[in-house]
Parts: sequence; structure tokens; C-alpha cells
Amino acid sequence: MKPIKRLLAATLLLAATHAMTWAQAPGKPTLVIGVVASASGPAAALGLPEKKAIELVEEMARSRGDLPFQPRFVYLDDGSDPTRAVNAVRKLASEDGAAVVICCTTTPASMAVLDTVKAAGVLNISMASAATVVEPVAERHWTFKTPMTDRMQIAFTLERLKKSGAKRIAYFGLEDAYGEAGWNELRKLAPEYGLQIVASERFSRADTNFTPQALRIRQAGADAVYLHAIPPSSVLAHQALLRVGVDRPVFHSAGAANAGFLAMAKGSLDGAYVVSGALQVHEQLPASHPLKQPLQRFVEAYARKFPGETADLFAGQGWDAAHLALSALSAATKAVPAGAPLPALRAAARDQMERIRGHAGANGIFNLSKDDHLGLDDVGLVMLRVDNGRFKLLGD
Repeated sequence: MKPIKRLLAATLLLAATHAMTWAQAPGKPTLVIGVVASASGPAAALGLPEKKAIELVEEMARSRGDLPFQPRFVYLDDGSDPTRAVNAVRKLASEDGAAVVICCTTTPASMAVLDTVKAAGVLNISMASAATVVEPVAERHWTFKTPMTDRMQIAFTLERLKKSGAKRIAYFGLEDAYGEAGWNELRKLAPEYGLQIVASERFSRADTNFTPQALRIRQAGADAVYLHAIPPSSVLAHQALLRVGVDRPVFHSAGAANAGFLAMAKGSLDGAYVVSGALQVHEQLPASHPLKQPLQRFVEAYARKFPGETADLFAGQGWDAAHLALSALSAATKAVPAGAPLPALRAAARDQMERIRGHAGANGIFNLSKDDHLGLDDVGLVMLRVDNGRFKLLGD
């Protein structure tokens, strides 16, 4: 969008927002939580479980007596397209009167909507992994996120590689914003772990032939490969490495930590390593793990609502985003009187997000602040290995 058109859109959005109030309905006020998830397109394997988990939270919220408002969730599908995400957020803010927005599934879309949520003055909780979604915090005043950052996941992976004795690694990843974020973090962190990057190969989400890149990685003679992608690309790229004879360990980003990855691999990727949130193997966690009980409750509730399905890492992103939205809005409604302009409630919700402490979610324990719009440490991170087509938790 050209600068003049962007300015005009922002001005119209701001004007529409200031005309709104949040009205006191009989009993409790009804507040809109807008949700933009990739329910279709290349990122649907991530977006669908996110949306389902949010639907679960919505269902549970209807019977909660402690909420000072009645939540109404409005769902829109961005089709894995950043432009559609921008339009969806604009609609939620200006037409639906969303008090909080949860957007988006992917890093490209989450980056694309930064200006839109800023113009609307609405709290946005992203479900994307890149640290750039919330950093620098001074420029991401209205944006928070639920997944571990790429930096945290990659540092966790590199520590594992260092312990294994690896010295030379190759990068194999998407050429979009998600892949670029992974590459930027890897090249900054690798020297700290004594690792040399000997190859960097890219591919697009639509690619089906990865052989040329796989051959160049084999020729580079790396001790291990770091693959930063989501299904189906993560599966196809790894299979290409095997076909050309790469016999070194392949470590995946958390984008592969889902049932879709295993289903598409069909048992062909045994031995693959995947950094993940603890949710993926909650039943394998020791009883002493601080997330054992919260994760068990989430998984059981998800299975009851969606029989035959299992909550994965991406469902956890939606679960956390929805619960954090409810917490922020609950506190905001106590700080802002009913009938006040909607922007006042939105600003209060944003401020309350920075005050959330000790919230045990699917991704870890959230301690948010004005300097940290993620608020997680690595207590929720684990390393998995694919064995017999299933994820197995690895110890230290």
C-alpha cells in the first residue's frame, strides 16, 4: 500500500474507532474478541488447531461466573495471506468493535498488521513465533505474542548441537518472513555456541522440488542441518535431504512440532529432531514439571470437544492467546467505566496485558511486562526425536 493510501486508511480506521463505545448490556457487557487465523491456505495445519483451541476457550468462558463481561468471539480466515490479514483486522476493529484482536497464525501476517493495530489502538495477541513480532517493544506497543521466540528455540537447539560435538551446520529454510527470522537468529547465535554455518539454502512455501538445495547442503559437508519451516515444506525438504544421501542429523524448528508433520511424513523421517513446547509430549513429562498439570487439563478438555484429535503446539498458541485476552479484558473492565469510548477500554486492556504474572499456559508460565511482550523463559521448551512415527521426549 502506498504511503498516502496507508495514511488515509489509518485515519479512517481511527475515526471509526473513536465513534464506538462499549455499552453496558443487561447484566454483563458483551465484548468482542476478534480472531484472525489461517484456517485455509499453506498455514492451515497451524491455523486450524489454533482456531479450534480458541473455540474451546470461548465455550468454557460461557459457563464461567468469574468473568465481568460476556465474550463474543468473531472469527475470520486470512487464507495464509498477509494482505487478507490486514483487511480482516481492519474489519474487526472498525466494523465489529473488537476490544482485543488475536492475529495472526504466521509471522508474515503478524508483521503486516502491525500498523493496522497501531492505528486502531487495539491490543493484538499474535500466535506467530518470530521475535520481531514483539521486538523492539518500543515499536510494538500494541502487540504481544504467545509462542516461544525463534531466538529461544534456536538457542535451545544450538545448545543440543554443541553438546553433540557438532562444529559445522547448514541452514535450510523458508524464504519468507518466518524463514528470514530463523536465519537471522541462527547466524547471530551460532558463533556463541562455537558453530560455523557452512551453507544457507532457501525455498518458497509453494515449492515441491528441493533437490538442488539438498545437493548443495550435502556438498557443504555439514555435521548437522537446521531446517526452519512448517509442513508440508518441512517434510518435503527433509525427505529431499535423505534422497540425496545427507546422513547427518536434521534439527527442525518448532514449526514441525505438530501432528500434521508426522502425518505427512508417514514414518519416513524417523530420527528427525524437533524443538517443541512441552505440550507436544505432555504425557512424557515428569510429575515434577511445573506445566504437567495445566497441560493435562488443556489436553483433556480439547479431546472432549474434538473427539479423535490431539492438542498440539499450535492449539496451545490459540489456547494461551484466548486466555490472555480474557484476563486482560477482565482487568480492563474494572478500570474503565461502561459507556466510555471503546479506545479507552482497548488501551486499558493493553496496559493490563503488561501486568499479567504467573499465568500457567500451554507454552509456559507468562510473566509479561512493559519491557517483555512475551514473558516466557525456557521452562516450556523440550527437544523431541521422531521414533516409529511418533515424538519422543529427549532428556538432557
